Amino acid sequence: MCGRETILTIQRQFYLCVVTCIVSLQLHAQSPDIRVVTQKLKSTALTTELVLSGTINPLHQAELSVATEALVTKLHVDVGSQVKAGDLLLELDDVLAKQLHLGALAQVAAAQVTVKEAQRVLNEGLRLKQQKHVTQSEISLRESNLTIAKAQLEQAKADAQIAKTRLAYHKLYAPFAGVVSARWTDLGQWLSEGDQVFTLVSLDNVRLDVRLPQEQLANIENIQSVQIQPDTQPTLKIAGRIDTLVPVGDGSRSFLLRLASQQSSSALLPGTSAQAHFVFEHSKIAVVLPRDALLRNADGNYTAFIVKDGIAKRRRVTLGPAGQDGYLVEEGLEPGEQVVIRGNELLSEGSAVTITNKSSLTP
Repeated sequence: MCGRETILTIQRQFYLCVVTCIVSLQLHAQSPDIRVVTQKLKSTALTTELVLSGTINPLHQAELSVATEALVTKLHVDVGSQVKAGDLLLELDDVLAKQLHLGALAQVAAAQVTVKEAQRVLNEGLRLKQQKHVTQSEISLRESNLTIAKAQLEQAKADAQIAKTRLAYHKLYAPFAGVVSARWTDLGQWLSEGDQVFTLVSLDNVRLDVRLPQEQLANIENIQSVQIQPDTQPTLKIAGRIDTLVPVGDGSRSFLLRLASQQSSSALLPGTSAQAHFVFEHSKIAVVLPRDALLRNADGNYTAFIVKDGIAKRRRVTLGPAGQDGYLVEEGLEPGEQVVIRGNELLSEGSAVTITNKSSLTP
């Protein structure tokens, strides 16, 4: 009898302990011990970003060639030489060209003497005509001789100018400042008219060429800033500006956008790659959702939790473009609501929460 009472007593104590644990767990589950950090949603102008990769191309790149045929006698530059506009690059044998120029100048001098003599003869004839010693036919003949002499003088001057120009062709000058990237001739080589001798590339006037997708074409007017980031120096960002937009799309439905830097930089080397960072500021005012508040569901949709009267409520959101401060919310949230930005991974619909400082939350 005593043993049976002992067993009953133990059972009653066990049941009491179980009931106490269940009540304790229920009370614990009902206590608002899920701590979260929230942020008040604000309406603001949307700012979006776009990054495009491209190639730095020189504004001036020329395959320099000679305009006459002759022997190369002097080379003043080589591959890698940096030159200024007007610097002498190459000289050709000009002995024959000089002689032709001197001969042309001699023809000019002879024609000038002929004109002077024809003018004298005409003047003398006019004087004799007044004395009735020369007929009108003779005067007309002398006037014709003067006209022919003047025409011959103009022809001689034109020939002399041609000879002078051909003589100048025996020296090649840099048309713009840059660096010689290639040399295609050497001393003693015979060159014909049009033969390529140097490749000259401008270093100062460069442009970053990128392909702008057609869906971004309308955003050009909303550009707030442009920065050029050369891949040779990824930490360097150079302020840029739009130089040219070619309004003709290609097969990929993109448009050539040419960017110029607002400051000179030795890091912008022709032929290298770089990135263009665009920041667009849109006139539309919208709610911007912080990135930390966004949750992606298994079905691919996006949700966020807001807190109202200490209760977490799940909201399905429709996102627009991403900006610097978060995502544009097209549907699902309103300005002024408190959105959970930390602790949201622990929440479910209807969870009781306590809003606390971020510093008091453990990662």
